[in-house]
Amino acid sequence: MIKDIMKNIVKDRPLGSKNNTAVLFYLENQFATLGYDIQKLPFLCTTWKTGYSCLKLQERSIEVHASPFSPSFEGCGKLAFAESIDELSDLECQNLILILGGDLVSVSLQPKNYPFYYPDEHKNLIELLEKKQPAAIIAATGKHPLCGLEPFPLFEDGNFLIPSAYIHEDLFSDLQTSDPRSLAHLSIRSGKTTQQSCQLVGMKKAEKSAGKIVICAHMDSKYDTPGALDNAAGVAVLLETAKKLQSSRYDIEIVPFNGEEYYEASGEVAYLRYIEENHDKIAFVVNIDSPCHVGSEIAVSLYNFSADAKQCADSLMDGRRKVVYGPEWYAGDHAAFAFRGIPCMVITSSDLFDGGLNDTHTIRDTMENVDPGLVEYAADYISDFVSLISSDE
Repeated sequence: MIKDIMKNIVKDRPLGSKNNTAVLFYLENQFATLGYDIQKLPFLCTTWKTGYSCLKLQERSIEVHASPFSPSFEGCGKLAFAESIDELSDLECQNLILILGGDLVSVSLQPKNYPFYYPDEHKNLIELLEKKQPAAIIAATGKHPLCGLEPFPLFEDGNFLIPSAYIHEDLFSDLQTSDPRSLAHLSIRSGKTTQQSCQLVGMKKAEKSAGKIVICAHMDSKYDTPGALDNAAGVAVLLETAKKLQSSRYDIEIVPFNGEEYYEASGEVAYLRYIEENHDKIAFVVNIDSPCHVGSEIAVSLYNFSADAKQCADSLMDGRRKVVYGPEWYAGDHAAFAFRGIPCMVITSSDLFDGGLNDTHTIRDTMENVDPGLVEYAADYISDFVSLISSDE
């Protein structure tokens, strides 16, 4: 059964795509079969397509990768280079092709005005680039610190309107040796369309509700990845948990977030708006993200829970195989709730930051990365925690 669930989800399924719509339809049918009422929260989103892109310089042709959601570009210009914020601040690069390297490209930038987390250093760099007005930007990046991409896009943002692409960091110094008087020709093939999508919610009401328990796992993927570990495995745990959950005290909402991998987090924003409009009281949130990595255990981390609730989590950990505590982390859907003081439990892989992320966001994130046998361990722990919390309060 777990493998059947995974077969229906493990596919390239970025927000707004045909595969994303197919997974929505599959999950809606699963929720209905399990007796959940269904709410659909509609929104518009942007889908993206790309083609072969290249930089031509001094009779050389170098393939570049269009940044997701970048505007297209076709044009010529001299090259300019910057490896630090000080270099960029002093650089005159208006209408030039700007090559970024070094400290400027160590991590991917949060999208402009990302609703949950937009650090000042990212905001300042983006504003400086917009002020400098290069014709286009090429980021020379290496291995992404939090996924398997190498190189990785510095920008993934439909609201950043300077055309951009990325290449491997090894090419940065090579390009710097080119004749500074030479003109380069850059072609970035990138296109966007607007689509309708929705955030799905499966609901079960308690007779006398003391609040709402939210169980969530993001269902979308990046482009060009099957997304087995990240996060079809999480959706499989979500569905198995939905089968087992019982609570006479709390309403239960099963939320496959649609847009965690998208630059505007549209599904999360739609759901939070829905929560606020209905003045819902959330007792706690369980977020399931990238669990069941082969060779790992199920890792649990807790945020904002009372001492009594933590004791419940401790008691369920004793003697339970394959379930351990893991470190706190905030790069997931739980962050929007945790930062508001809402108690959150996160379920992931025990080796998430020590090998688990090596294939995520790439074509290598296939079923071979997932241990289906761990799905039941995770679902049992979550459902037992919900039952214990419901009976103790």
